[in-house]
Amino acid sequence: MSDEMMRRREVLRRAAFILGGAISAPAALAILQGCSAKDAPVSAAAFKPKFLTAPSHMEIVTEIADIIIPKTTTSGALDAGVPAFIDGVLADVYPKVGQERFTSGLAEFAASIAGAGKPFLGSDRNQREFAVKKSLEEALAGERNPKPFILMARELTLLGFFTSEVGITENMEYVAVPTAYHGCVPLSDMKKHVYWE
Repeated sequence: MSDEMMRRREVLRRAAFILGGAISAPAALAILQGCSAKDAPVSAAAFKPKFLTAPSHMEIVTEIADIIIPKTTTSGALDAGVPAFIDGVLADVYPKVGQERFTSGLAEFAASIAGAGKPFLGSDRNQREFAVKKSLEEALAGERNPKPFILMARELTLLGFFTSEVGITENMEYVAVPTAYHGCVPLSDMKKHVYWE
């Protein structure tokens, strides 16, 4: 097995841990086939969506990704090109039924927010954050088969970010040239926060 395939499998294992052990087949396939946010253009002006072409769909997905992983002291989802990653995976990897579930869920999400007052994109940042948090909590508390839109969006956001150069180098313990393996090291000796153990 090639080193590249081994590295991708390790990324897949870690991504599954971050997502609570559940990772969809299309998302796993995206990682194993090498689809990553590193190839996606970061500039919103230069990016032309292939799948999320309906009015406001790309803007809603971009806002959700930015809410899930905002820019703080480290780069956020937008810095890693996550919206372009999501669009690319949906267009090139997801089967037709998954694409339809994502777009119909996106429309339902936007309609439910608009039904409560202002449209999602017309709300202020605090209202948008509250709407995403509430949707995530409801989706996690309820039946998750098939996976609701907001969980699909969260999964793709996390995968896009943590398979990007920015996501790995700024947020994970990344060694470009591996050296000796040290299996028993206290977390306090690690340079960065570790999400798994």
